[in-house]
Amino acid sequence: MTNPLSEPVANILADMCADPCNTVCVISGRERQQMREKFGHIPNLWLAAENGYYYAWNVPTQPLEFAKLTEVKDWGWKATVLDIIKSYKERTDGSFVVEKDCSVRWFFRDVDTDFGIKESNELVAHLHTILEFVPLDIIHGKDYVEVRPKGVDKGAFAKQLLQNIERKKGEIDFIFCMGDSQTDEDMFRTIKEHPKDAVLEVPSEEALTVGVEEHILCDGGTEGVAG
Repeated sequence: MTNPLSEPVANILADMCADPCNTVCVISGRERQQMREKFGHIPNLWLAAENGYYYAWNVPTQPLEFAKLTEVKDWGWKATVLDIIKSYKERTDGSFVVEKDCSVRWFFRDVDTDFGIKESNELVAHLHTILEFVPLDIIHGKDYVEVRPKGVDKGAFAKQLLQNIERKKGEIDFIFCMGDSQTDEDMFRTIKEHPKDAVLEVPSEEALTVGVEEHILCDGGTEGVAG
């Protein structure tokens, strides 16, 4: 069960989404059902789950249905990655594996710090050797290692969302984007390429997040801005 969104944060998001000049999106590493539970009650909010692989616009008059950012043709790598990662889980007390539709993560946040870093470095090297010619991204975060298909990231989704906004609303007045995770780097790069960007990168100890790994991208349209 996902922890509910705090009332002050929910109210802020609802107020921003109520202005038709704004486009507000929460981009997360969480799965679709978790995003429904946490944010599904906020009308007109865009949601991106699993780092943008799934996305949806919460239109009040329609069911919240997620579409895919892209079609991944080959999932054969997943079994290989799971076998490798599970072997590291077995030899590293306190670590655990999370498999999602489009990614596999090995977490070592509950492992002795030095040992966890050592094991994660070995795992990343192992994966790069085995998967050298497979179109995958291997992300080494501060307490996890993730494997996912290339082209499935927050930056790819943000680019598509901005293009969609410009087609439907015209020129964007400004973009406000914030996040504190390693997975946000692709999103920051995409936003920084846009002439109307305002990217806020916050140290983890001062993180401005909406729970765990939910990050906000807010656009103000041509008629007005908020955020």
